[in-house]
Amino acid sequence: MLSSPRRRRRFAWTGSLLLLAGGITFSLIHWSNTSHYRELMPRPGKPQVVQAPKRISFALAKREGVLKVASQFVDTAVKREHVDQSFDLATPALRTGFTRKTWAQGDIPVQPYPLSIAKYQLEGSFSDEVWLQVAVFPDKKHKSLVPTTFDLVLKPFGQGKARHWLVDSWAHTGYLNIPTAPEGAKDTTVVEYKSGVSQWWVLLPVSAFGLGLVLLASIAVRGWWRGSRAMKRYKSSYL
Repeated sequence: MLSSPRRRRRFAWTGSLLLLAGGITFSLIHWSNTSHYRELMPRPGKPQVVQAPKRISFALAKREGVLKVASQFVDTAVKREHVDQSFDLATPALRTGFTRKTWAQGDIPVQPYPLSIAKYQLEGSFSDEVWLQVAVFPDKKHKSLVPTTFDLVLKPFGQGKARHWLVDSWAHTGYLNIPTAPEGAKDTTVVEYKSGVSQWWVLLPVSAFGLGLVLLASIAVRGWWRGSRAMKRYKSSYL
């Protein structure tokens, strides 16, 4: 194989290219992060320790009407029906910048949903908040919508008998873990995501890589074949 000078040159070029590609790949992997590490200096003074929320039984919050507040908030603020009644169900942080009059107009920081049925599931009961996950299902006028889930967080206010719960946030949980429809409900519409980029574009880099391998193999076979013919002609000239 190495008796031909042409083969030796081609092997040398191929080996050099492979060595260069390997060196580049190694440098990209080994020196991928070139930033310098700098340790931050602590602030002077007493350190602040953040305590993890303490889990407590949900029975106390349930007796204090946390589920009633949650359902009333969903039926008013989320459904956008009698929105003015949900003003007293929201925490001061949620209704910041709103008066009772502006809140009643419906342009509030609560994502609406035209629901007909809502199911509540406890996700966490803590000393300073209750976290509920609400599965909502559309009404008859909005059958094209799919059931989805929201996270509803409530916080306690007041002490003793005056202790009550208010809604602090209403956030969409996305389309993960979509609940099944309740009994008697019709089948929901299937959501299908279609990308704007065709899947055939994925074959472009793969095809380019395969074409490069085929090209290298064809060059090697062509060199071997031409070298073999030259060797045969060389030997036949002395016979």
